[in-house]
Amino acid sequence: MWSGLLQKVFKVREKVAMNLSGKGDEEKPFLDHLEDLRKMIVRIVTTLLVSTIGTFYFYDKLFEIIKLPLWWTGVVKTEADVKGMLQILTPQEGFMMVMNLALIAAVIFAFPVLLYFVLQFILPGLKPAEKKAIFPAIGIGAALFLIGASFAFYIVLPKALEFFYSFNSSLGLVNGWRLADYVKFATRFILLFGVAFELPVIVMVLVKLDFLNYKLMSTTRSYAIIAIAIFAAVVTPTPDPFTMLVLAAPLYVLYETCIWLAYFMEKKDRAAFPEYYADIDKDEKALEQPGPDDWDNENYNPWSSGDDDADDKDDYQTPDAKPSAPPPDVENSDIEDHGEDQSSQMPDEDPADQPPREMTLEELAREDEKRSSEPPKDS
Repeated sequence: MWSGLLQKVFKVREKVAMNLSGKGDEEKPFLDHLEDLRKMIVRIVTTLLVSTIGTFYFYDKLFEIIKLPLWWTGVVKTEADVKGMLQILTPQEGFMMVMNLALIAAVIFAFPVLLYFVLQFILPGLKPAEKKAIFPAIGIGAALFLIGASFAFYIVLPKALEFFYSFNSSLGLVNGWRLADYVKFATRFILLFGVAFELPVIVMVLVKLDFLNYKLMSTTRSYAIIAIAIFAAVVTPTPDPFTMLVLAAPLYVLYETCIWLAYFMEKKDRAAFPEYYADIDKDEKALEQPGPDDWDNENYNPWSSGDDDADDKDDYQTPDAKPSAPPPDVENSDIEDHGEDQSSQMPDEDPADQPPREMTLEELAREDEKRSSEPPKDS
């Protein structure tokens, strides 16, 4: 399973390299792709390890930050309320919570470097000018990630906590949340919203690779809305429609922004490469022109191909078809040399051995008419 999945990923990577470099080089060996993947994973793991060690040093500050949404919702009003709300049920739970918090903080702070490693693997064969342009793209991606994470931390997370606290209270129960579950719930919100806000970066990469364009994106808005709604329903940690809409709405706004960005990118490329886009427009117009409708033809057979029709025409003839006569010189020479037309019989066959020829309907009718016109013989 994993081998087949990796092979598909590597084939896409080769196609991307050919699109970017414009060279039809031979396929890269599987082990070379695997080596590039290993290097990317090692770099990401090393970066996260170093970053986690650094953020773990400030774990007390991070814990104070992750508790802020509880204060903003009014769920807790004093430190005593916080101690009564968040509970530790296992000996190692406090330490594991701090490690989880330090790892999430490391991902957030090291996100630009992680994004660079991923793009370096996905986009091989970059030209020098494109390598220079990748750093502004990484800056934009990091800014979008921080915007999404901040949006979740300051707006979505407090509303979600307030909703669940009120719902639990309406059941007549006392809210006592497990510390590890609360931290996992909050950090998942932050990470998912940060990654979801990377949609413009993903779309722009696909536009750059000619997988998407302005026309395709603008004509498939309805499908994009459905896909965004499904994505928001799947990735949000809570099943309530409010959280789904809070994530889906900004994603759709970002998608509309991507459509206009694709328009300006295509406009710039059209000015730089007019002949290339002229050929593309010509092919699109040729595809849009309606062809002949074979269903209107009474002789059209949808279960046969053109080769079958050609074979049928060669093997069978219609009753009205007349065989073409042989050239005069050939016909006369055969008659003069052999005294008869040799074209009607095989050279090595005896006419007596051949089966009697069946009479046509016209010949049978003439025979019947001849017999009826003859006078009856006297016995």
